[in-house]
Amino acid sequence: MKTENSESYVLHLPQQHVQPLVFDSPHSGMVLPADFAPLASVSQMKTGWDAFVDELWQPSTEQGAAVLAATVSRMYIDLNRAPDDIPHIMLEGAWPTALNPTAYSERGMGLLRQWALPGQAMYAKPLAVKDVQQRLARYYQPYHQRLKQLLDQRHQEFGAVWHVDCHSMKSKGNAMNIDAGTARADFVIGNRDGESASAGFTNVIVESLQAMGYQVSLNQPYKGGYLTQCYANPTQRRHSIQIEINRHLYMDESGFSKHLGFVELQRNLQLLTTNMLAYIEADLCSVF
Repeated sequence: MKTENSESYVLHLPQQHVQPLVFDSPHSGMVLPADFAPLASVSQMKTGWDAFVDELWQPSTEQGAAVLAATVSRMYIDLNRAPDDIPHIMLEGAWPTALNPTAYSERGMGLLRQWALPGQAMYAKPLAVKDVQQRLARYYQPYHQRLKQLLDQRHQEFGAVWHVDCHSMKSKGNAMNIDAGTARADFVIGNRDGESASAGFTNVIVESLQAMGYQVSLNQPYKGGYLTQCYANPTQRRHSIQIEINRHLYMDESGFSKHLGFVELQRNLQLLTTNMLAYIEADLCSVF
């Protein structure tokens, strides 16, 4: 495995047998930059951290996949949001272009986090426009540029590419979530209701996980976020799917530490990757 480090991300690349399969984990970072002055505590901010998700998928590099993982905390800037997903209330001064806050921003979870947890504000005052622009330039844009470059390279080489956007989720949603108070499945697979990935690729993932004994939900409550929307185009053989893993499977949610289930889950994800690659190989062969 080769590793590429930058301020914005860590990229793990296979040494050989490169495959058109790219994993990315935009919320696996917990770096809190020096200019970050939140009201929330580190413990409160960690509740939004996709802890150890990049580690869970890292063995896939041995099978030819790439794994891209963010370093910066999503509480500082969320790499899985559109760069204009900002409510005016978050800014001190005028943004130079039109803003398009989405439902994420309405719940305080846009590009800039308004609430760390229900009732816990992230900032004491609005952010200066120049400071937000610096966050975009320093962390957001390099991550997206590297992901796009990876996907374009694989697509050019193989004529197709499969992208898996990797996340973890609380075992039960809080008041900021669209499924507040509801116990969640072991896995939630999101393909934007079939718009971001083929049914065949989706089915391989769902059926593989079900065969392992996991409870799997498709597009409920998560259909896939900005990254799956941004980089998917199945008609051009660019497939993008989101996988949310229930944290109870591998970690102590209150202590932010791995438990014994981590090893078993990591091993099962290696098997899932094997099944993905078998599907990809068959798909590539069917074209020729």
